[in-house]
Amino acid sequence: MKQSTIAKIALFVTAALWGSTFTIGKIASEVFSPSFIIALRFLIASVVLLVAAYPQRKQLDRKYFTDGFWMGLTLFLSYILQVGGLALDTSPGKSAFLCTTYSVMVPFLYWFVTKERPRLHHVICVFLCLLGVGILSLSGGWGMSAGDILTVLSGVPCAVNIVISAIVCRDRNVLLLTTIELWVVTIFSCLFVLLGNGFPTEFPVVAVGGIVYLGVFATALCLYMQSYGLKYAEPAIGGMLLSLESVFGVLFSVVIYHERITLRMLVGFAVIFAAILLSQWDGKPRRKENKKVGASNKCVL
Repeated sequence: MKQSTIAKIALFVTAALWGSTFTIGKIASEVFSPSFIIALRFLIASVVLLVAAYPQRKQLDRKYFTDGFWMGLTLFLSYILQVGGLALDTSPGKSAFLCTTYSVMVPFLYWFVTKERPRLHHVICVFLCLLGVGILSLSGGWGMSAGDILTVLSGVPCAVNIVISAIVCRDRNVLLLTTIELWVVTIFSCLFVLLGNGFPTEFPVVAVGGIVYLGVFATALCLYMQSYGLKYAEPAIGGMLLSLESVFGVLFSVVIYHERITLRMLVGFAVIFAAILLSQWDGKPRRKENKKVGASNKCVL
């Protein structure tokens, strides 16, 4: 089997695993605090990556820790808002689409930092995304639920994280940076648990098992499969495969969480998904002889 085919399969499986995390996270949030869920999940993933990155430790310098800190801080802020939204009143299916609105923010944040102006289709994406969020979340006038607001806001630090990662990961060891990033998330989450009295008194097997699944498969394994997939798959195809995360998020929510999907929700999903797909388009015709390797990053629950 060709490496490009294996890469596409890896990205597809990654999207499916990430899609399942919204429902698993919702179930866990009914028992544990958002900070405890993030702390345990990232502690598990951080230990796994630490073992993998240990042989390359001699490359570390101060800049690795500085860059890794900012990557970790923005990722933590994104997760605490996203899980907080699930803990309130946002369903897994809605969360899967609302949190992916970060993808349309990235070109504009990148423009602010690098002065590289976004293309016209990026502007169209923003309007499509806002329309989809409105259809999906606005009810009884112009109000949005507290959970939906937190979920949408989680896209801001997520987009910042992607821009920072795209800049600092150039010519650097990505595994080392990612390991530091995840440990920063773990430390901040543990501080929130201690300061906010978020340590649970009960540990249901289903909820704990769900967090272990999030740490091992949806974080450590998916990070590896994403890196492998994006190395050998075309950027446009890779981005589109990863964007299926939101579709899988709805499917798992319906099957496991028994979420009821209305026509209005379907329309909102469709508009947001269209914006996500359009944001992945580079606006240039593909050439077989000039294939470029792209990079991507996802903030997932």
